[in-house]
Amino acid sequence: MRRKDQQLEFDFRQHGGKRKGAGRKPKNAEPGMPHRRRAKKKRGQPLLITVRLADGLPSLRRGGALKLVLAALSASSDRHGMRIIHYSVQGNHVHMLVEADDRECVARAMNALLSPLARALNKLWGRSGKVFPERYHDEVISTPTQARNALRYVLQNGKKHGVVAQSSIDLCSSAPMFDGWIERLSIAAIPKAPVVATVAPASIWLLTTGWRRHGLLDLRELPQHNKHAGRPRRNPAQSSRRATSR
Repeated sequence: MRRKDQQLEFDFRQHGGKRKGAGRKPKNAEPGMPHRRRAKKKRGQPLLITVRLADGLPSLRRGGALKLVLAALSASSDRHGMRIIHYSVQGNHVHMLVEADDRECVARAMNALLSPLARALNKLWGRSGKVFPERYHDEVISTPTQARNALRYVLQNGKKHGVVAQSSIDLCSSAPMFDGWIERLSIAAIPKAPVVATVAPASIWLLTTGWRRHGLLDLRELPQHNKHAGRPRRNPAQSSRRATSR
């Protein structure tokens, strides 16, 4: 009798779709910013921009590096349709609160800021290679609450990282030039930063008037996570009065 033929089945490896561990490995310890489509932005909406330094490089808050960063911020404070309103220089990243007509303006201005700055830092540190390996991250600010939280996040960021005392002002930021602090009288007693970047004055409603609807900033307020939704922190005295009246 003839043996019935049997069809053999082969388990072919599938090459399509996402596989665990596939793709180019990140150069830094953490994966970089994914190249998702950026959120839409209207002309009257500021952006919170974060630029991160490559791993293993010296701090941006020290000596010559800080001077180079501040000089670059000054040169780009009003350029290519983007205006830098506030900034904060931390050890391995820089935060900026900016105004811009559209994202094309932001892209041109950020390239004009970061490319020469990277070359200058490499020359200072006697090295070659990428200084800012990942694309900048930005968040659209669209409400007064978000605007206030963004201001607090940028100006108080040094306290988040433990490099600035809670009752002091970060001299590596635009905080000394900010006129929205509650403690107006005590600001004069705080030493002026030896080097500051020239920033552009705010011109859109959210950064001039809108954010003030929720109260001026207190030096003791700590920044929240950089998802700027959510309500501003209540004054403890106000909270206690409300609780008593209930």
